[in-house]
Amino acid sequence: MKKTRFEQIKRDYLKGRKRLENIAVGSLVWEEVGHGGWDMDYHPAVVKSVNVDEDYIEVLDVSDRNQEKRYTSFLTREEMVAKGFSEESIEEDYKKYAEVIKTLKK
Repeated sequence: MKKTRFEQIKRDYLKGRKRLENIAVGSLVWEEVGHGGWDMDYHPAVVKSVNVDEDYIEVLDVSDRNQEKRYTSFLTREEMVAKGFSEESIEEDYKKYAEVIKTLKK
């Protein structure tokens, strides 16, 4: 393997690790679900635990009867804003799921 390729893999790994380290229990994340073509839905879930070493989070999928799920692919609040979602719409989700968030933060 070329050294430049190795360095790129290392940078990507450290970036992903830092992303997970910055996720707190009780945070909302969104699963991006495609409907064919360009249409996407974003399903909120509340973070139950973060496993940085294994590269996943466990969540309660509040869009699907609070089912426990394991995500390896998801969007954070900052990533949702970067996609064009407003802070107000994200805050609405936080208010809507406040009880679940409160329970998990205990």
